[in-house]
Amino acid sequence: VVPLKDESDTVQRILVTALDITERVRSEQELQKLAHALGERVKELNCLYRISALGCKPHVSLAENIQGMVNLIPPAWQYPDMTCSRIILEGKEFRTLNFKETSWKQSCEIILNQEQIGLVEVFYLKEMPQHDEGPFVAEERLLLEAIAGQVSRIVERHRSEESIKSLSGE
Repeated sequence: VVPLKDESDTVQRILVTALDITERVRSEQELQKLAHALGERVKELNCLYRISALGCKPHVSLAENIQGMVNLIPPAWQYPDMTCSRIILEGKEFRTLNFKETSWKQSCEIILNQEQIGLVEVFYLKEMPQHDEGPFVAEERLLLEAIAGQVSRIVERHRSEESIKSLSGE
């Protein structure tokens, strides 16, 4: 805003200039959404990396591996403080300390040699905003499937190691 004055210093008119920042605001909002989404994908990749690293540790029992995996799951979800998980494997149950069954659940079967040997489950402890799959986003479904596949490979590896030990007389 600029006052336009005459020779006697009296304001005759006011010059107003406006700048439309709608597009800039939209761009900034989109950038924030993309940054958030990238952060979520990084959390998911870290989860898979840590699960893979845990599964490769020598001299760690299958039960220790599975319990470690259960504990790595909640931080990868969109609402980690409201997330709990469990893995049911061949009749044994492994769960996070805060585990509670709720109606906000996502699950995936663990398949080995075309046979279901277990289940990976993730629960939200309270109702969360609706997304792609109830309160869960599509990428969490993909992560859950990847975790179930990783559990299957770890079980297969442990079974193979046990077979080798029994064949070698250990």
